Amino acid sequence: MLRVGVCTRDQFARLGENPSSATSEISYDLLDVPDDAVEEEIRMFEAITLSLRTSNGTMRTTLSHRFQDVDRITCQVLRRFFDKAGDVHIQDRAVSHGLTSCEWAQSLFEVFPHARVEASDRMLFLYRIAFPSGEKFILEPDGHPLQYIRPPFVVRLSHREPLRFPLNHVLVAHAKWRLKRLALPVPLGDRCADERYEIDRISCIHPRARLLSKTDARFRMRTRSVFEQTPGVDVLRTMNILNKVYFSTAQLIEGANATFQSLRIGGIWIVGRTFEEDLSNHVTIFRRHKEGWEILERVGRGSEMEDFARQAPGSVAGQVR
Repeated sequence: MLRVGVCTRDQFARLGENPSSATSEISYDLLDVPDDAVEEEIRMFEAITLSLRTSNGTMRTTLSHRFQDVDRITCQVLRRFFDKAGDVHIQDRAVSHGLTSCEWAQSLFEVFPHARVEASDRMLFLYRIAFPSGEKFILEPDGHPLQYIRPPFVVRLSHREPLRFPLNHVLVAHAKWRLKRLALPVPLGDRCADERYEIDRISCIHPRARLLSKTDARFRMRTRSVFEQTPGVDVLRTMNILNKVYFSTAQLIEGANATFQSLRIGGIWIVGRTFEEDLSNHVTIFRRHKEGWEILERVGRGSEMEDFARQAPGSVAGQVR
């Protein structure tokens, strides 16, 4: 048996109203849509993003208005502690394609017109290596391969193809052999092109977020790790990233400490996750003190990060109240 892929926009359109249920692998090449994308292109971009799985197993699942209830409660909290006319420095980390950050920023600017919102993720673009034959590789910026496209086939390179498709496994083996022979530099860069192929970037940022970052200087997208320390932040949000599904206990404590060290005294941390079975949000909103955290609000059941916040080296053990 074999499985062909979805390589063109026409093929994608034939998937119908629920492309996420497709059994064929959809080419990440189709993420390449313009900043002023029309609704059909946006729908395609969002559907492909839902199926995108990075080499470390992280899923980039995010939907429009996913955090509406969280945004509403957060705004109420921020009004209590920040001057509406002030220069409030806000970071939203691990934002996937950034649409929810874009929506949050637009609602924040209505209340805090001088706020600055930075949305970040570890992967804001992919590299595409294209050959004259029509073959393509899609790779992460650090060089990890995600897909090999050889129309009509699209095969996974970072996760195993189903065993019932032996021809696809042959293509995977061929792709890995060929990629190794290219001897690409790691990490990748725009200067690694040569006469054998062309290399360019495919943006993983939602077109609406891209457009806002170009038309409003108060909003910007950048590459940043959730574990990075950036002192001086007033508000920091980490949704659907710091949880036991993705990280060890030690890493979660490190993530809590990075947040503690990044926030000013009096700063606000919004942390939690969305339960996929019913799309409900479970969030804790902390306020940073000189030593430790204060819990201001909970949405749903709150965040499992409450336990790890107590253990962050930057705060005094047990200082969560």
